[in-house]
Amino acid sequence: MENPTEPNKSKADTTNWPALLRGSVLSSAQSKHVQYISLADRRAQVIITINAFLIPLTLSGYAKPEIRLGIVLFILAAALSIFFAIISLMPKRYKLDPTGSGNLLHFSGIWQYSETDYKALMKNSLESRNSITELMVSDIYHLSHDVLKPKFRWIRLSFYAFLIGLMCALLFIVGPLVS
Repeated sequence: MENPTEPNKSKADTTNWPALLRGSVLSSAQSKHVQYISLADRRAQVIITINAFLIPLTLSGYAKPEIRLGIVLFILAAALSIFFAIISLMPKRYKLDPTGSGNLLHFSGIWQYSETDYKALMKNSLESRNSITELMVSDIYHLSHDVLKPKFRWIRLSFYAFLIGLMCALLFIVGPLVS
């Protein structure tokens, strides 16, 4: 006998949960990747700001010949660090698949279609249960592989340039002052 206090669960109610969960997980992963991109951009901006501040500050010591080499090394390292940080800020594009079709969820895949074609392709993708999932998974992969990976590689190089340049500069500045 049915309990009147419990609502009837139809098959549609139970089959929508996996799709909703899948959509939520994919949306969350995509959002996290966008936050990582924002984090990388903020780091690059901080690197540029700090180095741009330190270069003129360091130039004030250029008049002393005994530390001039250290000053030049530091300025070159800071300039190289700024260069790497700027490269990390440059916009990245997804690589097109060999078929020439792009991801319908990313701007670099959209521009190749007319508005009518894009609407038709999106309508087909949204009507297909697996198609939109494949588009989101592809977008997440390309955000990570084509955008985040190079961005963080350039930021890491920027940090290394700064740290190595700072250590070398300190050796050439402190060395003559100690002896």
